[in-house]
Amino acid sequence: MIRLTKRVFTDLAIYMIGFGIVIGICFPVFLSLLGVSTELTYAPWFFAICIAAGILVGLVNILLAHNVVGKRIGLLVDKMSYISNHLGKDRHEDIVRDCKPGECLIEVDSSDVLGESARSYNNLVTSLFASIKSELMVREFTSMLTLRLELEDLAQAALPALFEATSTEAGAVIMEKEGDLVLVASHRIANTDRLMDGDIVREAVKSRKRAIIDVPADLVIESALVDFTPRAVWVEPLLYHDVALGVIILASASPISNEAVHFADLVNASLAVAFSNALTYDKLQQLAANDSLTGMFNRRFGMARLQEEYGRALRSGSPVGVCIFDLDHFKRVNDTYGHPTGDKVLVHVAKILRGALREGDIALRYGGEEFMAVLPGASVTDCYEIAERVRRLVAETTFQHGSNAVSLTISGGAAAWPDFDASSADALVRRADEALYKAKEGGRNRIIAY
Repeated sequence: MIRLTKRVFTDLAIYMIGFGIVIGICFPVFLSLLGVSTELTYAPWFFAICIAAGILVGLVNILLAHNVVGKRIGLLVDKMSYISNHLGKDRHEDIVRDCKPGECLIEVDSSDVLGESARSYNNLVTSLFASIKSELMVREFTSMLTLRLELEDLAQAALPALFEATSTEAGAVIMEKEGDLVLVASHRIANTDRLMDGDIVREAVKSRKRAIIDVPADLVIESALVDFTPRAVWVEPLLYHDVALGVIILASASPISNEAVHFADLVNASLAVAFSNALTYDKLQQLAANDSLTGMFNRRFGMARLQEEYGRALRSGSPVGVCIFDLDHFKRVNDTYGHPTGDKVLVHVAKILRGALREGDIALRYGGEEFMAVLPGASVTDCYEIAERVRRLVAETTFQHGSNAVSLTISGGAAAWPDFDASSADALVRRADEALYKAKEGGRNRIIAY
């Protein structure tokens, strides 16, 4: 249709009125062909009435078009303007939160092109809001990741956020450390040992590919891994520079949705970076806290832990003990067999010490060939018994150096609060050191406890 103006309804009005005038002119001729008297049909006044009637019909059509079509198009324009204005001046989360269906969507009440336009508009707005919600979820999720550096803290926070975003109910975070798979966090996993031994985890790490296993609804299984019957198990490898740092396992009582997979695609890179940073931070913490030779806590970190345990003992009234050990005549080992052999002996003694302590006790390399054990909840009698066990194990151990067997003994001093009313953690250490000095003076290979 030829455009006469830049306004569609103005063009429509011109064409409808013009069409009415043409009908008004043709109508008298048509009547005369039907046998109506020409005196009537060709009378000027009759022509005028027919033309006026044609113009009236055109005007009525214009009004109907405005009321029926124009209002619907106007409503669509108003809704689009409403969304556009709010997106321009408000935060995206505000429009998603505040926009009610009646304010943002259009009722679809016809099956023609106008109804299809309304339906397409609603689909567009729904997709837009879903995209904004997804963006907000990714932003909040990423922000949560950046706030955490410690590996376990990060994993414990990431799992619930993933459950909410992907509509899953159970899961675990498994990381690779020094060639071994280590469970960092889990929720509603019934058998974590079996999970760690499963081929699906190792295959995901090896292949670096996502695996989503759908369980048919009519298949009844007894789940050994989760405490409910899953309908889907999702294994998502964490890839950093194409290297698998570990996997995240999610289990759901319903099939995994496309939206959940899309969310995982959006946050996978951020997750991998966060866990890579956490692993690096964990290694730095270990380097800062551990002795490089024996792997035990170093003196600085170990003494800090002693301060914590001493303060906890004062608050709770429970005892705390300290044992200091020194290898007897260790200089002879270095002079006779060399420092590499001496280092091996220190590593082995460190293993003996850790094995002799209780769960929760703290072992550290105090310096050179000296070791310390911090024993929360231990009286002076407990300290003596533990230290004596260490002394006996060292004395009974033969350190092999080639064809030569190296035998060593160890001396120790022990002290405990409140058996000794130490005014500080340092005073308790000095008391244990005095006991060690007495053990050395008394002939070595013995334990003295004050």
